[in-house]
Amino acid sequence: MPADKKLLAVARGGGPAPATAPAKPLYKRLPSGPHRLGREEVIRHQRIRIHGAMVEAVAASGFEGTSVRQVIALAGVSRRSFYEQFANKQECLLATFDLLAGNAVRRAGDAYLASNGSLEERLRAALAEFAHEIARNRKAAGLVILETPTAGVPGLMRLRQATGTCERMLCRSFTGEREASPLPVPVVRGIAGGLHAAMSACLREDRRVRAAELTEEMVSWTLRFQTPAAARMSELISGRVSRSMRNGLPARPGRRAAIASAADDRERLMENALRLATVEDLRELSAPRIADEANVSIDAFFELFESKDECYLAALDMLAGELLQVTADEGLASADWPRAVRRAIGELMRCLADRPHYARTIAAEAFAAGPDAVQRNVELARALATLLTEGAPGEPPGRLTVEGVGGAIWNTVRCQVASGRVQLLPALSDYLSYVVLAPFIGADAAVEVVSEERPARS
Repeated sequence: MPADKKLLAVARGGGPAPATAPAKPLYKRLPSGPHRLGREEVIRHQRIRIHGAMVEAVAASGFEGTSVRQVIALAGVSRRSFYEQFANKQECLLATFDLLAGNAVRRAGDAYLASNGSLEERLRAALAEFAHEIARNRKAAGLVILETPTAGVPGLMRLRQATGTCERMLCRSFTGEREASPLPVPVVRGIAGGLHAAMSACLREDRRVRAAELTEEMVSWTLRFQTPAAARMSELISGRVSRSMRNGLPARPGRRAAIASAADDRERLMENALRLATVEDLRELSAPRIADEANVSIDAFFELFESKDECYLAALDMLAGELLQVTADEGLASADWPRAVRRAIGELMRCLADRPHYARTIAAEAFAAGPDAVQRNVELARALATLLTEGAPGEPPGRLTVEGVGGAIWNTVRCQVASGRVQLLPALSDYLSYVVLAPFIGADAAVEVVSEERPARS
């Protein structure tokens, strides 16, 4: 098994079950014939079994590899019973997500309210619920955090809704507690993205997570951005963005025109594979369609790539290389690291705004393109975060800080894609810079850096 597929199998709590091995029911069937259970009770019992079977099937095979046949065999229900309650496996997965995520969020909220301590103690109580859920039920957590985004646009929307709930809870905490400082929404969004990435990383690792360790990592990450100076920072950045919008964004050379005139057939094919996948169903996209759009013969396509899938994965590698190159400011390895971070993130956000299909790819399309594409997307987030932070003064202040930085960037891009406002990513670059800088140099020093006026760009 290739290393990337092995990593995903481990993250799901085990590799896929052999195709020839019949699934054994997890639950005892209800008795046939007359019994005391009413129809509603029978349906409720079946749904619980189907939800449990979906968790087990996805843990073994991933959502892509899971079939309705596998789920009903594990649940011990008939195919008719399944389709009386769910239209397809996607709908079943989303209903399972709603049940699991809703319960987890409710328990976290209850734990926060039940604590009478400081903000830190309340956050610890709430975040411990998520950490304990990962430790107790790795398979269910894997479905919620890792697998649901691979279920197409509806799955990504569920992830966005769950992350949005976390953001609102954090905003209320920072606003309602006496010792807390309200933070700008883009910063809270970055914190929530970092928490999601931290939990994702724990699920992907080849070891059982310790709930107490994960809880402390998440509490530390969440509180590192607290400072009364955040209000001044928000005011300065908002004013700067307003002036920029009034003056109009500077024109930048279009990437698509350069690709269209390029002599490299391979690059044109990869570029068009990415672009087409954001407007058409990747599963229906064909090699002839990509070749035709790139104005390359189908014979030339198959001389370069064995299949559409190979072309798409190569395109993801091209995208990753370009984003890393754009972000690689030489100052990231200098004493002026904080300002280099700000420049680098500014360039990265401008690049994604200029090439919306790049932003849509990393925010959505790559998740629906199979395990290899998902793994490349995860590795790109980690590589960008490492590039931005490896020149920071001192060691990372937490084992999951780098993962948190990558998650903050990805969640910001994901939110802009979901809202149809990719072109506004550059306006968020200073907030993201603050999220990267604060864990390493402190919140107040990070405010000072991002509050500086940017030098005029040539």
